Amino acid sequence: MELGATLTQHVLSQQRLHPQARGEFSGLLTQIGVAAKIISSQVRRAGLLPILGASGTVNTHGEVVQKLDEVANRTVIECLIRSGHVAAMASEEEDEYVEVPEARRGAYIVVFDPLDGSSNIDVNISIGTIFAVYRQASGGEVTRRDFLRPGREACAAGYVIYGSSTMFVYSTGHGVHGFTLDPSAGEFFLSHADIKIPNQASCLSLNESNSPYWEPWVGRFVGEMKARNDEDKRRVSSRHVGSLVADFHRNLMYGGVFLYPGDRRSPRGKLRLIYEAAPLAFIAAQAGGAASDGAQDILDIVPDELHQRTPLVIGNAAEVRLAEEFARGRGEDGMVSATTAVERGSA
Repeated sequence: MELGATLTQHVLSQQRLHPQARGEFSGLLTQIGVAAKIISSQVRRAGLLPILGASGTVNTHGEVVQKLDEVANRTVIECLIRSGHVAAMASEEEDEYVEVPEARRGAYIVVFDPLDGSSNIDVNISIGTIFAVYRQASGGEVTRRDFLRPGREACAAGYVIYGSSTMFVYSTGHGVHGFTLDPSAGEFFLSHADIKIPNQASCLSLNESNSPYWEPWVGRFVGEMKARNDEDKRRVSSRHVGSLVADFHRNLMYGGVFLYPGDRRSPRGKLRLIYEAAPLAFIAAQAGGAASDGAQDILDIVPDELHQRTPLVIGNAAEVRLAEEFARGRGEDGMVSATTAVERGSA
């Protein structure tokens, strides 16, 4: 089988689409790929090395930190610092942003979730790394304002999924491209060029055990999705892993919508805007999809704090807009007509 371009080759070819690019941006994305290879190697040996289970510490969100969380976080930070292309970075696992020593400082800001879905590590379910890259706003002293920016300002975003194979998926604003790691060559090769979300949403991804706490619109929206199934055909299937990067990746490839709405227990949602929702919203938009908090596009939200949480509806654009309609109070009779759904490009 003929192999596609390597990640490095593809990043360099994409550089030509950015008139202001000077190679630093390309070098940064390549170094994120290096971090992904290191993390992938650790994940593959997780049952053989003493890196499974909890580390005994709790992060800024009150969550128990897994040993592999710490390994992944340290790996990304060290690779970014050594790259010489980063001014500062913010991680979901760190209380505050991390500044790079001046001697190694570059022009970019990176935000990342080093190991999304880490509660699934011990049961061998797909997990991943999510990231976004911004150009430093001021060009001088690093401040919190460099991080509190809408996702639409990102130069690039992507994720790595560690599953049956390791895939690196990214966009610089010119389409979405996926690369599969060949362990024997130690390199990512282009395997999924110009990814687009299929028009039909065939997957519905959410934790229905939270239904007692939902706002009424969520149940109505879920009911509308399920009502597309009839005696002729099941058009929508429930698929929920509980690892955001895995659920998003499946829906990106097969078509679907993922929901983690705010509810009575967590009105502001549970997912992190900067590290999870905004980077994946950037990818979704480039693949022809959309992302919303139920009221506005995720990419338009200006964060107030580093670890801000948000509700999230992400996937096929038609279904995201339909969810917004329910969230705004329309469809109070409980359903939106099947005709409307078809007109929106859904099954």
